[in-house]
Amino acid sequence: MLDPVAESSAAPPPAESLEFGVSAGAAPAAPPQPRLTRGRALIETVICSSYPTQLAAAAVLAAAGVPPLNADGGLNAVFVFAVSTLDAMMVVALILYFLRRSHDSASAVFFGARSPWREAGLGIAIVPLVTLGIGALVLAARTLVPGLHNVPVNPLSEFMADAVMAVLFGVVVVLAGGVREEMQRAFQLHRLSHHVCPPLVALALTSIAFGLGHTVQGRDVAFATFGLGVLWGAMYLRRGSLVAAAVSHSLFNLGQIAIGWWAAGQAAALK
Repeated sequence: MLDPVAESSAAPPPAESLEFGVSAGAAPAAPPQPRLTRGRALIETVICSSYPTQLAAAAVLAAAGVPPLNADGGLNAVFVFAVSTLDAMMVVALILYFLRRSHDSASAVFFGARSPWREAGLGIAIVPLVTLGIGALVLAARTLVPGLHNVPVNPLSEFMADAVMAVLFGVVVVLAGGVREEMQRAFQLHRLSHHVCPPLVALALTSIAFGLGHTVQGRDVAFATFGLGVLWGAMYLRRGSLVAAAVSHSLFNLGQIAIGWWAAGQAAALK
């Protein structure tokens, strides 16, 4: 007489196990993730371009009764700082969400395999060259095409006249500029160059959008900002890390605020 236990243990495995080569009771394999399509990559790039999020932030502030301009027609600092902060929060959140949704590693996209300390050192080292180069570019643009200098006084310069305001503005330009804009640039270049177009085309498109976003400061400043976009974007494409560009960007912005604060003090002393 056969032992019921032995008979049971000798039973053949289920047909599914024989057919697919998995042991009985094993968890089913996870379904393959859908590939990131060109259309979806392009849509995510546009959503994270800051144009939609800044409009949304401005609408929220308008509904809250915060006007973009003061009574004298100048920019309202509360509005500018709040829009920049809300925009940065929304863009960073969207970028992280899109990367997680597509199963991309945020660390790989933003930092690659390079040492962040060496990248930071590179970012610090190039700040003087970037500052001098952009100053020369703006001067050349105004000399060769005077019509580009269509805004006599940068509207953001009023935020640099007061020391406290300059410090607050410095925090904004580091977080919303050096950090958020370089995360945004890295994400856009990654999405475009991997799924939509060649890297050089992606670099041109993101740099043009970056320049156009600064036209409120004048066409000459927008042209110079386009040049900065090309530089920092090329650094990311070449190095696979945003650290050098983010450090360079942040220190460049802080330098511009320091120069503006010093110039405002000199002008006030001459009065």
